[in-house]
Amino acid sequence: MRILITGANGFIGQGLVQALCEQALPITEIIANDIDLSGLSTGDARLRRVTGPLDQPDILAQLLAQPLDWVFHLAGITSKRAEEDLALGLAVNVHSSMALLAGLAAQQQPARLVFASSIGVFGVPLPARVDDDTPIAPTMSYGVQKRMIELLVADYARRGLVDGRTVRLPGVLARPQQSIRPLSAFSSDILHCLAAGQRFTCPVSPQSTNWLLSRPCCVAQLIHALQSDAAHWPSSRAVTLPAQRLTTNALVQALEQHLGRPLAHLVDWAPVPEIEAQFANWPELDTPAASALGFVHDGSGQQLVAAALQTA
Repeated sequence: MRILITGANGFIGQGLVQALCEQALPITEIIANDIDLSGLSTGDARLRRVTGPLDQPDILAQLLAQPLDWVFHLAGITSKRAEEDLALGLAVNVHSSMALLAGLAAQQQPARLVFASSIGVFGVPLPARVDDDTPIAPTMSYGVQKRMIELLVADYARRGLVDGRTVRLPGVLARPQQSIRPLSAFSSDILHCLAAGQRFTCPVSPQSTNWLLSRPCCVAQLIHALQSDAAHWPSSRAVTLPAQRLTTNALVQALEQHLGRPLAHLVDWAPVPEIEAQFANWPELDTPAASALGFVHDGSGQQLVAAALQTA
């Protein structure tokens, strides 16, 4: 089995590479692609690194030189950067994805592909409950770009060119603290700061709500997406993953329970209305299609925090 992971140096990509290296699967080669692969520390002999952007023909040719069995398409830029630079967002989130799909379509045997989309496709304002029938109406460029590729994956699957599946990811914890941050990164930042005993100024209110998964759980869902039976997927080839809906205050409480010490006194609440409206006002979530396919979330707030801190 030959596997390609795009965006392999990202937060989720690194976890996926490590998890696949530990899986009892008949893997002969894992091809890791990103514009920088310095974060991949595994020495597994099956891992091959291909550094460079997907939209460069020579890079794509290296990735597709031999038929692929599984493809995890994680490459993309954050909501913040996509909003600030439309041309960059289109180049990375759309044009590179189109080039990859076109290349995969040339295979004689269709590859199984999972595309990592985002709950950002829903946009705001949201109804009181989001489910499989909620209209898709993104209100930021990032969500628009993700939705464009969702539709293209479904069309390629309909044509039999790829065995495509899309999973919409919620917030995934706990992302490392870096200079370029997604606008929704406060859920990760609050865990990092409080666990280290540092004060944190939170840009959303205590009762703000998010849909959350730990990275280990997210990685397991991505692998499950390609192991599941394509016949049971909806015609849209897209599902929203199950996630825990937690208030920011409940996340802090779960961290206190996990670490066994008080931490709430370290939080300074300074809500920014624009951030809370777009990234921390998530309603009740119902995901029957994903649940029927066997997708799951972490189980509880404390389990989520414990798993998330494995990546901190």
